[in-house]
Amino acid sequence: MTILTRPEGVLPQDLALTRRGVAAAFFGGYAMAGLSAQADPIHTDEAGLIVESAHLAPADAFALPAYVARPAAAGRHPAVIVASEIFGVHEYIKDVCRRLAKLGYVAIAPALFVRVGDPAPLADIGAVMKIVAQASDPQVMGDIAATLAFLNHQSFVDANRIAITGFCYGGGVTWLACEAFAALKCGVAW
Repeated sequence: MTILTRPEGVLPQDLALTRRGVAAAFFGGYAMAGLSAQADPIHTDEAGLIVESAHLAPADAFALPAYVARPAAAGRHPAVIVASEIFGVHEYIKDVCRRLAKLGYVAIAPALFVRVGDPAPLADIGAVMKIVAQASDPQVMGDIAATLAFLNHQSFVDANRIAITGFCYGGGVTWLACEAFAALKCGVAW
């Protein structure tokens, strides 16, 4: 439905709002949200993929863990760095990597927060935020630099075709990384 706006603005009758319609929309949306919370998460299988852990070497000599999913097929593949949101490298981020690998990409998710703690298993948002608050932009960009260095040394990566994507906090990481690293040919922030 197209709503045309008058010069004086939108009037209530333009939206045809009623108490019954608002209540139905609210409770219908609430019911759908409740059902989706009960849904099983998507799990992309590993058939046709190589899934492994890697340890990256940032400048501070910390052994930075990363989750890697890539096609099992021989050859050099484009790569995507997957920057997580504040919850770290949890099952959804791993699944994003596997989905990208199924599409022919090498996908790598560096664990940007583990120097302080792993937020992935935590349910307490306060504890998560304490961990995340200690990851400075220079440290995170150093971790992205280490991820790029790792990818550049892999025989299965086409180093001329590297991108980055990120979710929420990782969206900000995506923008910073695109500004900092010319090697990134594409960036998609979510």
